[in-house]
Amino acid sequence: MDRVSAVKKINGLLELDRKAIGVKLVTELQYRSFEAKGLVKPMRYCVAVKCAMAGQSVKIDRKTSGCPGGSRALGLIEPPEPFFSGVHGCGMGLYKSEQVASAVARSVPMISPDTYGIIVKPLELFETDPDVVLIAAESRTIMRVLQGYTFTYGLPTGMHMSGNQAVCVECTATPMKTGSVNVSMMCSGTRHSADWKDTESMIGIPFAGFYGTVEGIEGTVNAVEPDDRKRSIETALRGAKLLDIEVEYGKTYYARKK
Repeated sequence: MDRVSAVKKINGLLELDRKAIGVKLVTELQYRSFEAKGLVKPMRYCVAVKCAMAGQSVKIDRKTSGCPGGSRALGLIEPPEPFFSGVHGCGMGLYKSEQVASAVARSVPMISPDTYGIIVKPLELFETDPDVVLIAAESRTIMRVLQGYTFTYGLPTGMHMSGNQAVCVECTATPMKTGSVNVSMMCSGTRHSADWKDTESMIGIPFAGFYGTVEGIEGTVNAVEPDDRKRSIETALRGAKLLDIEVEYGKTYYARKK
C-alpha cells in the first residue's frame, strides 16, 4: 500500500469530513525542499493543522510559529525555566499548585529543541513519509481508528491525555515519543483558535503504524460495522479497486442472532 492508496482506503472506510494529514519536523535544509506555503506572519500550529485538513500545505519555522506552547512541544524553542518550575502553568490557572504544574511539565512528552521547521500538509501530497498522521473527527470515527490500530498492534502504549496542548503535545509529540497512537479530546486553546466542532476529537498515529492501522480498520469491518455502513464501505472500496476483504452481512458481533 502507498500513501495515496491508503488515503483513498481510509476515506472509503471512515467517510472523513476532514483530510487525514501528515506532519514532519525538519531541519533547515529539509524545510526548503518541501512544497508548501511559507508564512508571512505567525500562525499557531493547530491552526495550520486545520488548514491542512482543508487541503492546504503549510510550512512553519521558528519565526512564524505563533504559539509558545506548540513551539516548545515540537522543539522549535527551548522550554524556559518557569515552565519546568510550574510558575507558568499555575499562573495560567490550569493547575492547583506550582508543584502539580511542575510535575506535569516534567513528564509531558516534548521534542528536543533542535527542530527548524514543521511541514503540515494533506497526507497524499507528502513527498516522503511524514512523522505522524493526524485525523480529526467525531468520536465514533476515532473509535474506529483505535479499533484498527488495536486489531493490528494490540493495546496502545504510553497514552497521554490531559485536555491541554491537544494538537501539539497529545497528537504530535506523544506519538513521536511513544511510537504509539494517542487520542486527544482537544484543548480550550485549539477550540478557540482553530474553531473545531464541539463534537470533534483528534488522533495522532506514528506513520510507521499508519498502514497497519488502515488494514486494521478494514479488518474489523465485518465484526463492528452495521450492515448499512458495510454497504457504503463495500461500494466505495470496490469502486476504487481497494477492497481486500469479503464483506459479510448479518455478522456484526453485537447483532448476531443467538
